[in-house]
Amino acid sequence: MPGRWAELCQWARALVGMVLLLWPGTAAAQAVVDLELILAIDASDSVNRWEYALQIDGMAAAFQDPAVVAAIEGGPNKAIAVTVIEWSGRYQQQIVLPWMRIDGAEPAAAFARSVSGLHRTFHNGVTSISGILDYASQRFDDNDFEGYRRVIDISSDGRQNQGRRLQLARQDALERDLTINALAILAEMPDLDVYFKEEVIGGFGAFVEVAKDYRVYAEAIRRKLLREISTTPIGAAPPPSQEQVAALPRRAPPSGGGRE
Repeated sequence: MPGRWAELCQWARALVGMVLLLWPGTAAAQAVVDLELILAIDASDSVNRWEYALQIDGMAAAFQDPAVVAAIEGGPNKAIAVTVIEWSGRYQQQIVLPWMRIDGAEPAAAFARSVSGLHRTFHNGVTSISGILDYASQRFDDNDFEGYRRVIDISSDGRQNQGRRLQLARQDALERDLTINALAILAEMPDLDVYFKEEVIGGFGAFVEVAKDYRVYAEAIRRKLLREISTTPIGAAPPPSQEQVAALPRRAPPSGGGRE
């Protein structure tokens, strides 16, 4: 039953997106995108200055990758919305890049430049995954976008060691029809990906990407973005774009009043 409910929620979101596309006067108020994506980067004590810089450089490089841009342009609405949040302890979360619509190479490059210019907000703190889930879950409410999918992506090299029960924060996020993905950096904990699979991720199409250490973070986040942007959850179809709706053939009513 929970799977069926989640599928119905996905279809409802698709329908809302189509209505916003076609209803006069709503497009400017709420831009329709294929994906609303929160990139949550770890700035806890376990991440040193060099490792933080590798996260930033890797993210910037990924958004300039032609394959990532092609994935964005290949969606029904040919656009995604992205924001970046830095996090650490239970009360340490900060939006470091506000929501931005990316619909091609130029906006992707502009986003990459903004990422490259980031400076670390938190220089000490523990690891509260429940804290970032609680904070990020509410950042979709008034972002002026309507996406077919809403994803929180958590990058981290450690387990939770502060905050309310992780299972409760995870469940609250899933009840909002969100997907939680993760990029597990195995530099200090070789089995961290198992922890994220069992305790953190959830929702349609949820997955864990793995980087064995920070030196391969750039390639890992590239793979993750390609999968996140391109993946359509099983059992759900993407909402048609305005052009696709307009191109649908108009069928004449059947003769004799019968049903076809």
